[in-house]
Amino acid sequence: MALAACGLGAALLAGALLGAKALWPTARITGSETALARVQLAPFGERVSAAAVVIRSGHWVKASIDAGVVEPLDQLAAGSRVTVELTVRRAGWLGWLVGSSEHIQAVVETPAVHLSQRLIEALPGRPLELTFSAPVAAVSLQLGAAPPRVLHFTPPRWIVPVGVIDSGANSAGSLLASGSARLWERLPPPVRVSWFPAAPAPEVLVRPAPKSLLDPTSPIILTFSRPVSSLLGARRPTVWPRTRGRWSEPNANTLVFQPGGLGFPLGTRVHLGLGRVLRLVIGSDPASVRTLSWRVPAGSVRRLEELLGELDYLPFDWHPSGAALPQTEAAQADAAIAAPAGALRWRYHTPAPLKALWDSPSGRPLLIRGALMAFESAHGMTTTGEPSAALWRTLLRAALADKRSPYGYSYVYVSESLPETLTLWHDGRVILTTPVNTGIPGRWTALGTYPVYLHLAVTTMTGTNPDGSHYSDPGVPWVNYFNGGDAVHGFIRPGYGYPQSLGCVEAPIPTAARIWPFVQVGTLVTVAA
Repeated sequence: MALAACGLGAALLAGALLGAKALWPTARITGSETALARVQLAPFGERVSAAAVVIRSGHWVKASIDAGVVEPLDQLAAGSRVTVELTVRRAGWLGWLVGSSEHIQAVVETPAVHLSQRLIEALPGRPLELTFSAPVAAVSLQLGAAPPRVLHFTPPRWIVPVGVIDSGANSAGSLLASGSARLWERLPPPVRVSWFPAAPAPEVLVRPAPKSLLDPTSPIILTFSRPVSSLLGARRPTVWPRTRGRWSEPNANTLVFQPGGLGFPLGTRVHLGLGRVLRLVIGSDPASVRTLSWRVPAGSVRRLEELLGELDYLPFDWHPSGAALPQTEAAQADAAIAAPAGALRWRYHTPAPLKALWDSPSGRPLLIRGALMAFESAHGMTTTGEPSAALWRTLLRAALADKRSPYGYSYVYVSESLPETLTLWHDGRVILTTPVNTGIPGRWTALGTYPVYLHLAVTTMTGTNPDGSHYSDPGVPWVNYFNGGDAVHGFIRPGYGYPQSLGCVEAPIPTAARIWPFVQVGTLVTVAA
C-alpha cells in the first residue's frame, strides 16, 4: 500500500507540473504605436535577454529593451518589414518548473508616412503648413539651394508649419520635404511641395526656371495651380526642336517632360508651347505667357577632343582618370557638357610640327576643325568643321557604337626650303618624302596650316596667269584643295623641288597617286618656309 501511495503521489505531482507548464503564459511580441514593438512577459520570474536583435535585410541590428519596449539602435527604413527575435530568460525555480528560456519572434512593419498635399494655397502673411498622413517625429525641409534642415517633434505632430516664405501677394515657389514617424527611422527621399498665392487666374510654376540653362537630360516640370485636366484636358504642351521623350502626370496638378535618348540638342534654344495663356509665377512678378524657352549649353571643347581622340580622328588616345563612362545616351549627353577627367596621350611617334600645333593656342583649334571635317566627311555630312547640334548628336552616337575613323590619321608637311619637299605622315610612320613645287614670286603658296576641304580624283583647274591671261587645265589628277585655290595635286613638270606653280603644291603624278589615298577631307597641310 505504501508503494502504491508513493506512485500515486508522483503521478499527481507530474500532472501538476505538466499543468503548470501548459497554463504558464507564453511571452509575446506585439506592435506598438510609439516604438518598434512591445514584449508581453509573465508577471514575475521572466526577463528579456540583452541579446535581443532586429533582423534587417539579413543583417543583425542590436536593439534596446526597456520596460518591455523594443527600440532599434540603428536607423531602419520606413515601411519595411523586419523580424524581431528575443530570448526570454526565467528565474531558476521557474526554469525548473516551465523551462529556463524561451525563444520568440514576430514580423513587424516600420510605420511610413507621406505628405497629404503636394500643392498648397499660400495666404498673405500666413505660414505655410505641411500636412502628413500620420504624426511625424522628424521632418526634413529644403528650400532652394540651402542645405536641408531636420526638425524633431515630441510628441509627433500631423501638421508642420514651414513659416512665412514671402509676404508678397504673388509669392509662389516650392520646397523639398519628407517626414518619418519615428526618430529611429531614416527619412525617406524628399518630395516637392509647391505653393501658389490665392489668385483668380490659373498659374504655373516651372522648373528649371524659363530663360535659364537647361541640361540636355533634365526634365521640365510644370506645376499648375489647378488640375491639369481642367486647364489642358488631354492635350500636352509642345516641345521644339522636336525631342524624343515622354510626358507623365505624377499628380493631378503636375506634368513632367522627361527627354529620352540624347536629350535636348546641345547649343540650342528649347521652346515649350503651353497651348493656352497662363500666369507664369516668378517670385513676386507673375507674367502671362503662352510659350516658355530655355538655352541648352553647348558641348565642351574638351569633350570634343576626348571623343575625336577615342574615335581615331585625332592622333592621341583619351584615358579617363576615374570609372569608365556608362555607355548610355544620357551619360554621353551629360558628359558632353561636363567632360569627365582624364588625360590625352599621343598614340604614335608624332612629327614635331604637329605636336607644336597642338601646344599652341592657335594651332589646337585647327587640329580640332580638321578632325571635325574628317568626321563629317566619313558620316556624309556637310563639312563645315563646326560643332553644330547635329554634329554632336552624330558624334555621341558614333562613340556609343564605337564607330571609329575609316581613314586613320594623316598629316602633310610642305617645306619651301630648297629643295622644296613634301612629307606624308600616317599613323605614326612616314609614308614618303618627295620633291614638290610651290608658288612662284607674286603667287606664293600661303604659309600656315590648313585642313583639306575638297578631295578629287581628277578636276579641271582654271585661273589667271601672272600676265593676265586665263588658263584652263583639264584632267588634273589626285587633287586635295586646302586653301582657296591652293591644292596638293599631280602635275607634269620638267623637274621638282623649286617654285613653279601659281600657288599649288605640285608633285609628280605617280607620287601624287600614292599621296591621294592617305589624304582626306580634314587632313591638315602645313606649308612652312
